[in-house]
Amino acid sequence: MHKKLTVLLFLTLTACSLLSQAQGIKKITPDKQRALQWKPDKGQYYFSHSIVMTYENAAEKTKGEIKIHLDPVTGTMCFKRESSFQEETFDFIIAFSDGRYFHYGTDEDGKKIKISEKVEDVKPDAETQSQQKENFATYCAPTGNKRVDFGFESLEYDLSYATSENKDKIWITTLPFNTYPIYGFELIEVPASLPVSIDYLYLLSSNQLISEINAGGIKLKLSGINPDPFLAVTKPYQEVKMD
Repeated sequence: MHKKLTVLLFLTLTACSLLSQAQGIKKITPDKQRALQWKPDKGQYYFSHSIVMTYENAAEKTKGEIKIHLDPVTGTMCFKRESSFQEETFDFIIAFSDGRYFHYGTDEDGKKIKISEKVEDVKPDAETQSQQKENFATYCAPTGNKRVDFGFESLEYDLSYATSENKDKIWITTLPFNTYPIYGFELIEVPASLPVSIDYLYLLSSNQLISEINAGGIKLKLSGINPDPFLAVTKPYQEVKMD
């Protein structure tokens, strides 16, 4: 009888372990409004959550927050002028995991316009992905330190550089959505930029977010992944070609 209980306990624990591995990273659940408000074909995008990062830029003598709205179902993101890039040309920018960026703003004549572009690096090919993994293995050495940031596991690494002997401590958080639209923002052609550079397309996998770094006069830290509803209405904006 004792042996049977031992075997049963072993099988139960094994099944739980396999189930946990299969489930992987926990998902972010959108609110009920998402099913009612997410209507891209009718010109509206609903974002139930936001990613918030605090920053300090020593060179520019600036500090503040960067807020990026998120649809956890598709991974689509929205950057609003007043809470992310701040240039006055555009009201908001919607970014997709396939590298498309839709820029919504007002032209010199006061007309509401939409400009589309695609950043190919946001959807890397197999060769580029292989290079990213090689770069990560070369330049990121795990320290063994772990923590949980807003329900997601974060690991600490020593980040080294090809052009110097410097090393910096960084934290990387694994998330259930594609983070590349954040890094790809650095590569868009329209006049909009985040207050600090967050370009790690060359280094990280698509579900890895730099959640803390203090290097080169830049401090950046993930400060929240929160319910934060925002509805982007795009219907009034007319498409124009990029110059």
